[in-house]
Amino acid sequence: TRPPSPCASRVSRRSARAMADALRANARDQIARLLTQLADLEDAREEFDDDEYEETKAETLAQLDSFKTSLARMTTGDVTLTNELETIKSATLAAISAAFKTPEILKLFALKQPEALRERLRACERDVLLGKMSDAKGKIERVEILTALKKLQAPLEESELTFLREHMTAGLAEFVAVAGDNS
Repeated sequence: TRPPSPCASRVSRRSARAMADALRANARDQIARLLTQLADLEDAREEFDDDEYEETKAETLAQLDSFKTSLARMTTGDVTLTNELETIKSATLAAISAAFKTPEILKLFALKQPEALRERLRACERDVLLGKMSDAKGKIERVEILTALKKLQAPLEESELTFLREHMTAGLAEFVAVAGDNS
């Protein structure tokens, strides 16, 4: 048999790149859908009785767990795809371990949107100052946002790092430790 022609090799690389891009897009869409489902469930919690809420949440978490297992199998391939899938896997791990109490923040992290996280941080701080959000809820959101920004390797001010060290929850600390610093 003859070796593949240079043209065939380029087409093959292009095809592999297109497949990897499609896989990344599908993975982002899937995690976004599942995290949106969790956020919607939290937003509509009062509309469900306790059993219905717990059952729906358990189903969503089971889907996230299944998705995490699929990602683990997929991350044995291409390095750039692996890095992106590792970030999505970290977000999935956080959802499953319930480290993040705010699904919207988890979604922004999974979709690698540091600018949107910064905007959410500003809105959170503003809402606390205006009394639209309690201090306790504001602290939780601020810690989650700063943790997500840190995992995305976004620059943090020294005051933000200090706040994070002083207020990080055990769940978020576990997320940072288990997920590593390679996001």
